[in-house]
Amino acid sequence: MLLLRRTLVSAFAAVHLLVAAPAQPQAPAIPLSWTDWADLALLSPVVIRATVNRVDRLSKKEAPDVPPGDVRALVRADLAAALKSPGVLPAEAAWRWQGPADAKGRVPFGKKADVLLFAAPLSGGADPSVQPLALSGVSGQQPWSAEGEAVVRDVLRQALKPGADGLMVTGLRDAFHAEGEIAGTSESQFFLRTEGSAPLTLVVTRAPGVPAQVRVATGELVDRAQPVQPRTLLWRGLACGMPARLPAAFSGSSALAADWALARRAIGACGRTLP
Repeated sequence: MLLLRRTLVSAFAAVHLLVAAPAQPQAPAIPLSWTDWADLALLSPVVIRATVNRVDRLSKKEAPDVPPGDVRALVRADLAAALKSPGVLPAEAAWRWQGPADAKGRVPFGKKADVLLFAAPLSGGADPSVQPLALSGVSGQQPWSAEGEAVVRDVLRQALKPGADGLMVTGLRDAFHAEGEIAGTSESQFFLRTEGSAPLTLVVTRAPGVPAQVRVATGELVDRAQPVQPRTLLWRGLACGMPARLPAAFSGSSALAADWALARRAIGACGRTLP
């Protein structure tokens, strides 16, 4: 048994320990929001569904820097599906996991556990049939669920569409407000800065007797602005990037401030829970 353990640890060392950066402590498993799934899917070069086939907890001697209450393990799994990858992946993957122990002080998952993995590929593995991976942050390993996989697949499909990159709002470039010819009508336009420098204009229109409308134009033509659909990358860019209040440079206009607040409420909260 001792020989088997040494052989196992040696095998993992060949594919992972000697090539990985320091272990990334994992957060306790909690339900993720749509935005959390989207963040993980977009930021990770590799997204896979896998079934764990081996878990080997490292001893204090092997992992002396693990804090009390945590455990570190070398995990190996059979690839079930590659949702995102820069190239063809082998049949198995291996990674180092660290996180809170269960009530008995053990790794809180075992063989046959289905997981969704968000990671980056590592080079240097001795076995070409096993892909060493580094998890993407504290939530890089998640329990698999049909709902989670469906969200991730939808996000990745959206990311392939033209104009999907760089939609995260980083600030407000300019804004103006105009009163209409009919009493009670008005329009505010907010020209947003984005990560990708793509044109993004938020339009708020008001008219008597009807609810105010909040629309967004993703091109130069503001008259093509459309309502913002939830659970889209555009919605994520607005909800997670727009400041809660109108920036001070534009706060001298009460009409602009009111329309910004209205738009912020209409778009809703980002919902991000992960660090």
